[in-house]
Amino acid sequence: MKFNKIFNHWTYETFPPGRLLRRRYNSFKMLMDLEEECLHIISRIEDIGFGLSEVDWANVEKLSIDLGNKVHWMLEQLQSMNPIRFMDLMDYYNKINFYVRMAVTVPDPDISMPFTLDLSKSAKYAAHAGANAVNLSRIISETDINTLNGMVISSGVYNYFIEANDLRVHIDHILESVTSLDPEQLKNTSEALISVFMKAQMPDVITNELEIAALETAKGGNLLTLSASVTPEEENCILPENNTIIHNVSPQDIVSAWKKAVLCKFYPESIKARIKLGYSNRETPVAVIIQPQIKTQDTGSIETLHTPETELPPADQETGCSAVLSDNDSAPFIFSRREKQRRLSNPERQSLSLHSAKTINASGGEIEKILGAPQKCRWITDLRNRVFITATEPYPNKGVRAIDRMKRTLQYIANLKISAQNTEMFLPEKSKSMYDLVRFANEKAVSEMFSLISKEGLGLDGSKHLTARQPISLTVLNLEEGLFTTAAGKMEISPDDIKSVPMWALWFGLGAKRPGWSEENSVEGYAILSKTYLNIKLKSEKDLSEIDTVCDQDSSKNHIHFRFKGGEGSAEERIARIEFIKRILMPAGFEIQNQGDLIEAVHKESTEAEIQKKLATIGHIIAHIAISKPVALNKQQAANEAAVFISNLN
Repeated sequence: MKFNKIFNHWTYETFPPGRLLRRRYNSFKMLMDLEEECLHIISRIEDIGFGLSEVDWANVEKLSIDLGNKVHWMLEQLQSMNPIRFMDLMDYYNKINFYVRMAVTVPDPDISMPFTLDLSKSAKYAAHAGANAVNLSRIISETDINTLNGMVISSGVYNYFIEANDLRVHIDHILESVTSLDPEQLKNTSEALISVFMKAQMPDVITNELEIAALETAKGGNLLTLSASVTPEEENCILPENNTIIHNVSPQDIVSAWKKAVLCKFYPESIKARIKLGYSNRETPVAVIIQPQIKTQDTGSIETLHTPETELPPADQETGCSAVLSDNDSAPFIFSRREKQRRLSNPERQSLSLHSAKTINASGGEIEKILGAPQKCRWITDLRNRVFITATEPYPNKGVRAIDRMKRTLQYIANLKISAQNTEMFLPEKSKSMYDLVRFANEKAVSEMFSLISKEGLGLDGSKHLTARQPISLTVLNLEEGLFTTAAGKMEISPDDIKSVPMWALWFGLGAKRPGWSEENSVEGYAILSKTYLNIKLKSEKDLSEIDTVCDQDSSKNHIHFRFKGGEGSAEERIARIEFIKRILMPAGFEIQNQGDLIEAVHKESTEAEIQKKLATIGHIIAHIAISKPVALNKQQAANEAAVFISNLN
């Protein structure tokens, strides 16, 4: 339900002909519609920033672009209403929009050579070879451990392939739709990405280089094994769930095998792991290791820090154990990490000899030492029973979180720096975020419209100023029978002059006596009212409350639409405040939608008495939030505070 009911009551025809240009009225109407759209985008981005939803970064980029466009259109409408007064507004918008783009845009990755390199030299090209290749390179150069050498197809090939086929836009477009980690959505996204990727062709210049590397690695007639993994830019650890191994590859099939290996980046679990660690698609390229597939006696893995199924001896419980497992066995050899090579258990039936298991275990311990973290290594034994390490990665691999770019993004999109109550700060040049510009445009647009009202206008009695003993100040526009005749001719009115049924019901809660009021938490706003209709915007510091309601004897006409958008407090406090409102209004029969620091509550047809009661409750909520900073520190405390609040209401 949109906040557009005001235009059913406050129409162009309401104003005297010639006194209000249609252009200004239409600009105001469009500005109000755009404001609503902007608030929803801002709250959606807040929802992501608060950790309440997880999306692909491409979705954040799209939201920020949409927001920038809508704020621009919103400011154009404000300029249309008063071109002279707001002539410099776009200069401030352009500055903020530039900072938003800088905060959210992930630059295209660098495409540089070498495209293929010797595995043993990978440490010299860490940015291109990927973490797994770099680790193997270090084992080769820093130890005497047998390691299966090979070649590396660098991440530059992946980036070149993407750019040469103009896939970046297509991939971003698909990822923009990832708005949750729902398995079905990820599955559909994965299928779409794979379809686009597999249709692309490898440029001839790269094909030739890959075939040369494959033939060189396969000397002696060997087939190849391809190991693909994703290493985020400027990181030294692969992304979890973003790796795969392909066996039995013929050298002439290297390009098609490379494409299949690279698909590990697009699997549902791979996308999920990347999103949860905060990386964008653009900063997570794929590198592929090519190794000869030599004839083997056995293959398997070693975990240098293993979690056993049974309890370890007391002396080993602190230091733990390692495990060497053959792919042909059902259980591993378990070794103590406290005493060198002391065996704690071994499989009942074993294809791997104890001597080989000890050799592998010793190699694993040395690899852990030079790489500085527990590892999971893959190994093989050749026909001469020699052990070779073929791969290694941190174990368990939880990945490394990306820089928190969302914190910087929220700073330029959702942080509210200006307040209408602080006239020295409520200037366009003081705006630091898109939300600042939205609030500024809303305030000035409403002010412009109120300033156009003439006392001679078709029954309108001009805008009036309402004050009360509480620090509540309202500019009121009476459409029809919203005020008693005692208000006629007066510019300053009091609550006693209110005749509007919904306004009086709201005031019953908003204006009730309560401790804690001060000039610092005063409430200001604009109200458009008639006998049965009310549209009101209330501001308290950085909080914005909006209500559109009809309270008539004919219940079929009645409704309440309440919207609250906060702007103050930590993320946890703002989430708690929304929870507080939700806990009060849901039992009262409101339909609730919320995201980020925004909540909308709708109550449809109801009796006049019920509408009055619920408006009074909303008035109490607005006043309570204004004087309670913060309302609660967390969601649990918010639930407790809401229960007390409801009890006091009753």
